[in-house]
Amino acid sequence: MKDRIITLATYSYSRAQLLQGCLESAGVECFLKNINLLQSAIGGGVKVRIREEDLIRALNVIEDFKLTYVENDDDNDIHGSIMKLNRIMVPVDFSDSTPRICNYAYNLAVKFDADILLFHTYFASAIETVPFSDSYTYNATVVEVLAEVEKNAQRKINELKDQLTARVEKDKVSGVDIDVALSGGIVSSEIVSMTKSYKPDLLVMGSRGETAGTSNLLGSVVSSVIDSVDVPILILSDRGENPDLEDMKDVMYATDFDKADFKSIATLKYITEPYSMNIHCVHFENEGDEDPLVDHRMGILRKYLRKTIGNDTFQCQIFKMRDKMKAIESYVNDNDIGMIAIMARKHNLLERLFFGQMSRKLFVKTHMPILIFH
Repeated sequence: MKDRIITLATYSYSRAQLLQGCLESAGVECFLKNINLLQSAIGGGVKVRIREEDLIRALNVIEDFKLTYVENDDDNDIHGSIMKLNRIMVPVDFSDSTPRICNYAYNLAVKFDADILLFHTYFASAIETVPFSDSYTYNATVVEVLAEVEKNAQRKINELKDQLTARVEKDKVSGVDIDVALSGGIVSSEIVSMTKSYKPDLLVMGSRGETAGTSNLLGSVVSSVIDSVDVPILILSDRGENPDLEDMKDVMYATDFDKADFKSIATLKYITEPYSMNIHCVHFENEGDEDPLVDHRMGILRKYLRKTIGNDTFQCQIFKMRDKMKAIESYVNDNDIGMIAIMARKHNLLERLFFGQMSRKLFVKTHMPILIFH
């Protein structure tokens, strides 16, 4: 019977070589895959492969030499890049959900002494050109309409600013400034552009917006923004009241043991700490899937969190069920989860969360916030 070869870890070329030497010294035959033969010194994504029968010995070697898929020399970089919540940007469309979204942002700003930027985009690409004698002339009526649209938008966003400023004064809050910005153009593009120039630490947005006309829980604007920015996004339901962060006791982070998860979990800890939330780091597996590395990786995650963050508010576990989405629903309901956090790169899970039947059943009832990391 042919030996089954499995991938133990994926590293840079130099670290893969080091691990190979450690394994072979312990009598574990090891193979490297995806080596850049032309530029091996700078190659990345080298897979360290072993025979499945040697897995237990290989895992012991990794433990002994502290060579895991988490690069120890990156720990300082991870902590140095954890988000500090100083600026919150809130795209608004003056729909019925806008006051609730602003209220959420205000409560966060108070907790972290953060500034708020209210941002609105009015559609300004409707200036039409009408062919006339081989040249073009602007439709004066359209120009006048657009001027009125901009004027109304300015009035409405100033009203929002005045309301929040009044709350700041009434609550005697220091360190929170409210500002506004307007832009004409395509909504998603303008939000992305403003994000790049304002450099917020967090975006707070509604899930669908005023023009949503489908049963999807995630609108095209938010979908586009998720794909185009690199800051965390807190997505709030446009239907009904969003649960108050003060009332949440448990938040779930869906992990696939991606290296970027460590920075995201540390940031999640930072955001939820003022609210004393328990963080559930959960890996969802289809029942029947057997991956010999899953338990080991979860063990590494626990040790990392204990060493670098402290695990007093963390629960790490593997949850198996025949269907992943039903597993998420079951875990959320059984553990009274108030918010889900997830990496944006997990597109399949994100799409199923927002567009699947389970999402309509779960999120429409709970109006659960979703925190998306990049």
